[in-house]
Amino acid sequence: MTPSQVQQRLRDWLEANVEGWRDVQIQPLKVTTGSGFSAEIFFVDVQYNDAKGAQSKTLVVRRQPQDHEVVFGSSLELQGQMIAALDALGAIPVPDWIGMELDPAVLEMPFIVMGRVDGHAATQNPNYNKAGWLADMTPAQRASTWRNAVEAYAGMASIDWQGDGFAFMARPDWGEPGLDQYLGYIEAWYHGCRKDREMPYVDTAIDYIRKHQPQDTSVNVLWGDSTPSNVMFAPDGRVNALIDWELAALGPAELDLAWWLYFDDLFSRRFGVERLEGLPTRDETVAIWEAATGRKAQHLDYYDIVVALRMALVAVGAFDRQVAIGNIPPENLSINANFMTLYLAERLGMDLPELGPDFYAFMSKLTPVDEKKQS
Repeated sequence: MTPSQVQQRLRDWLEANVEGWRDVQIQPLKVTTGSGFSAEIFFVDVQYNDAKGAQSKTLVVRRQPQDHEVVFGSSLELQGQMIAALDALGAIPVPDWIGMELDPAVLEMPFIVMGRVDGHAATQNPNYNKAGWLADMTPAQRASTWRNAVEAYAGMASIDWQGDGFAFMARPDWGEPGLDQYLGYIEAWYHGCRKDREMPYVDTAIDYIRKHQPQDTSVNVLWGDSTPSNVMFAPDGRVNALIDWELAALGPAELDLAWWLYFDDLFSRRFGVERLEGLPTRDETVAIWEAATGRKAQHLDYYDIVVALRMALVAVGAFDRQVAIGNIPPENLSINANFMTLYLAERLGMDLPELGPDFYAFMSKLTPVDEKKQS
């Protein structure tokens, strides 16, 4: 599909599907691939008339390929439902919701449309601990920026998933809403990707999460992908929006905190990179979250293993994709020897895997690894 065809079809779709929009015009656009692996993202400037007169804004269009999923269960429809519900609720900063189209005939893929959010995220490449706007801040500014982000997603804990319009998140095929459903989702993912292979760290973790499953847990709406790279910050460190909601789920609110802490560790200690001065420590981050939610964080050691297992399954999927396209051979040992299985081994008290040449061959196709880690 040419850009001019995209322009015309999108113009017609907006006029037909966005209530109150008339005389829609779209500026010529250049379609570019977004920074994420799971979607194609492009921006369009639109002018239209509504009840208040002439309007103009920049929109983000996110198309979802249908031939693969980076993470099991990731869903463009769920992301659209989440942004729409959160935008209507008004308690969590998200992009303005415009609409969603699941019929691929319109733009060749299902897509969602939302308002563009000004600001910048903490990038993973280059690692935000090494370069970028966060590194250019003073330590005090970094501390404030980090706090703002934690407080923003901590607000998810106050959402009533049934009373506030999030009942669509219930997945009875995975279990009762809450931790049981979340673990059922992980188990379904595991059984779908294991393929009779020996995966000792993942296998042990799957057994662990049910044997040690706590019972006194809350049912909260989870962001699902709580990382600094999914926060749009203003130049002064305020949070303009939380983005990327396709992994949203129901479960204890501590899972979002554990995911945040996991990625903080990944992009510092495990990548051999020193954390920026001023960023709150793990304990300080937990304290910020507890103050914002008004409750103590429970079972964090357990949730640490749950999110580590989830990321280890992401690594399995990445491994299989690299094999499928011929980047690495099926015999490559990194499926059981990578940063994710290393972290699981640490937490489960197992012998640590050796990150040898196979691992670095695998990682060279993904996130760059600091050269010092290879010496």
